[in-house]
Amino acid sequence: MDVLVLVMEIVLCLFSLFLIAVVLLQSGRSAGLTGDISGGAETLLGKNKAKGYEATLKKLTKVAAVGMMVLAIALVLIQVYVLGANTDETDVTPTATPVPTLINPSESVSASAATSEEASVQATMEASTEASVSPDASATPAS
Repeated sequence: MDVLVLVMEIVLCLFSLFLIAVVLLQSGRSAGLTGDISGGAETLLGKNKAKGYEATLKKLTKVAAVGMMVLAIALVLIQVYVLGANTDETDVTPTATPVPTLINPSESVSASAATSEEASVQATMEASTEASVSPDASATPAS
């Protein structure tokens, strides 16, 4: 069924390109001011029928437009009712979205290295605290 949809999409693209080309090949209807005043009545009543090349382009435009519309509607119907019936929406289980972890660039060290670094900093702080608390004999002023 997927191959049929693919072929129909390619044919739809070809129809649309053909329609664009046929419309661009047609000549405009404006014939100046007199054509705007009197030409509308003549084409409305059928006195000025297109002949030959213009008539062929007009028929091709209608065929291409109708074909494009029919293909587009057929594609939608196939994709919604035929291909849409194959997927059962009740069996779909929601998946958890992973939450990104924010990492501080200064803490880019591994966990074991970070704990040993913290331990050495803690030991240095304790040593400096003990040195400032314990009285030093040489630091006492002489009287």
